[in-house]
Amino acid sequence: DVVGRGQSDWLADAALYGVPTYAADHMGLIAQLKAQHGVTTLDWVGTSMGGLIGMAVSSLPDGVLALPIRKLVLNDVGPALSFEGLARIGQYVGKSKPFDSVQAAADAMWAVSSGFGPHTPAQWLALSKPMVVQRDGQFVLHYDPSIAKAFEGLSQPGAQALVEQGEAALWAAYDAIRSPTLLLRGATSDLLSVQTAQAMCQRGPKATLKVFEGV
Repeated sequence: DVVGRGQSDWLADAALYGVPTYAADHMGLIAQLKAQHGVTTLDWVGTSMGGLIGMAVSSLPDGVLALPIRKLVLNDVGPALSFEGLARIGQYVGKSKPFDSVQAAADAMWAVSSGFGPHTPAQWLALSKPMVVQRDGQFVLHYDPSIAKAFEGLSQPGAQALVEQGEAALWAAYDAIRSPTLLLRGATSDLLSVQTAQAMCQRGPKATLKVFEGV
C-alpha cells in the first residue's frame, strides 16, 4: 500500500513517485507505530523497491527515526541496479490493459515474471490476487499507471548517466547503514549483479549474502 498502490491514494504529481517520497512516508509510519501501538523494536524486510526504501530509512542518523532499524533484510536489490533489468521492468510497468478475470491478469503477470521461480498455477493465482482490483466491471492492476513515468527516461539519451548518479546516492546511503544486514539474491537475477552483491559484503554494513539457485 505504498502511495500510488493498493488502497493508498494516487499522487497528482507523478514526478513525486520515488524513494525520497516513500522514505518520508515510512518515517511517518514508524513514528505512528511507536506512538499509537507502543512498538519498541523494528526489523525491516524489503523486496526490490521495499529494499531501496529500507536502505534510505536505515541510513538516517541516530535520532531522526522514531525507532532505529534493528535488523535489515534486502531481497534482490542493492545500491547498483542493472540498467538492463530496469529497462526490462520499464517495458511492462503501467502498460497493461484491463482484464476480464483475475486469472487473465495472473496469466499476463506470469508472462513477465517467470524468473520468480517455480510455482504451481494455484500458487501463482494466490500470489496474483492481491495485485488486482475490480473497477467498472473489469480487473486492473492495483497501482497508478503514472508510476511508469519514472521508467520512460530509460530510453532517452543520457539515461545511463542519470542511473549512475542515482547509484552514487544509493551507495552513500548503503555505506551509512549500521544495522546488521542480510542480502538475498536469486542466482539468475538481472537486477542485482554478482559484483554488486559482493561489494555489499565488503562495504557499509558488510551484509551477509545468501544465494538462491533457479530464481
